[in-house]
Amino acid sequence: MERFERFSEERLTSLRARYRGDDLFRTWTWILCLLEQQLNGLNAVEVWSETEMIRQKLSAIKEHRDNEVEFLYGELKNRHQSEKTAVIILTVLFTQMCDAESSEGDDAAVQNPNRAVCSVLAHLLMNPEIRSFSEQLIKAFNHRRYDNEGNKIVLPIKDYMEVKSPLELMDEEAKVEVERWVEEIEKLTRGIRGFLNIDWTVYDTIWRNICAEQEISLLLKKEQPRNNKWGFNLKLVANVLGILHVTPYGDGFVLAGSIQTISDAVGVNVRAYIGNHADFGSSNTTLTKEMHAKIKQFILSAIG
Repeated sequence: MERFERFSEERLTSLRARYRGDDLFRTWTWILCLLEQQLNGLNAVEVWSETEMIRQKLSAIKEHRDNEVEFLYGELKNRHQSEKTAVIILTVLFTQMCDAESSEGDDAAVQNPNRAVCSVLAHLLMNPEIRSFSEQLIKAFNHRRYDNEGNKIVLPIKDYMEVKSPLELMDEEAKVEVERWVEEIEKLTRGIRGFLNIDWTVYDTIWRNICAEQEISLLLKKEQPRNNKWGFNLKLVANVLGILHVTPYGDGFVLAGSIQTISDAVGVNVRAYIGNHADFGSSNTTLTKEMHAKIKQFILSAIG
């Protein structure tokens, strides 16, 4: 894992709107904000984002993902240069994994689809060196029984490893923002409709999931290339069209036609961005390797 960089105010504001629709996030918020003040560490949004990053990493592992969890404590400690920050992140992750339990009592853990991951996390958190702090965090979480309006907190059962799109956890304000982006992109790329081998509604779904992804949504707002007539990240949109162009579907590809034809249909010369969407680190793509893989997964999930 790379060293952690603190979030900008823009990113914090965007993510807070996305996370506050999640009951478990709201339950943790008060505790995490208090810890931020006491330890001068990460804020609630940054902690939650770190758990999201870990879950996405784990979800890509189809077998024995619990083995990967064994390495998390050391990796997080190095990433944040802080033992307590690593413990906080793992404790929040533990409650997310436990939230998939569909019953109470002795058989609850057995029925949890993430029981292997939960078991490893529990053992990590009970390491003698960090056990005291872990238990304090769990105790504080368990005592958070009522919200700020005095209503008893009842957490719905949710398997965080089965969340297909960030949209599932967003509040209405954040969803409205996503829809604005989808409508704008749909309008500006309408010319490719005749070259798509998937329904337009599926195309919409792909963009909806892409725009709901935190890093990509922030990247969309950046004007790339500069002074382009769209006024936002034209390069990113063209990169996604490039991924669609090489994604197999049926006897052909999701987006048919030549690169020149697609570029003409968009109405802007974006041939280099379509054809070199995976040329990471170059001026032809605005995507990182991780973003590219995530977008490809959104596409495959939508067309599968």
